[in-house]
Amino acid sequence: MLCKLLIHSAVFLISGAILSATGPPAAMAQTGPCAARSEIIEWLDDRFHEHQTGLGVIGTGAVLELFTSIDGTWTIIVTDRAQRTCAIAAGTSWTQIEPPAIKASDDR
Repeated sequence: MLCKLLIHSAVFLISGAILSATGPPAAMAQTGPCAARSEIIEWLDDRFHEHQTGLGVIGTGAVLELFTSIDGTWTIIVTDRAQRTCAIAAGTSWTQIEPPAIKASDDR
């Protein structure tokens, strides 16, 4: 398990250096490796067999996406209004859980 984590982290950091070389200047870049969204998604699929399993809008209008694999690897990417897509976090041991049931209420 530790070996898998180290490999995933090393590949993430090395690829970040490669992807950042073609990305925006450091002052404009988000945290992590940045590239075209399609390139990052293709890379996540090829390397880790990760696919989108969730998304949400961040207050600034950016879109956060979660990619996970059946092997437990996961990556979070963010695409901002300028269409820059950056990986901001990655790891292993992802576990999908069911959200708790929400009790219906009349005061909504």
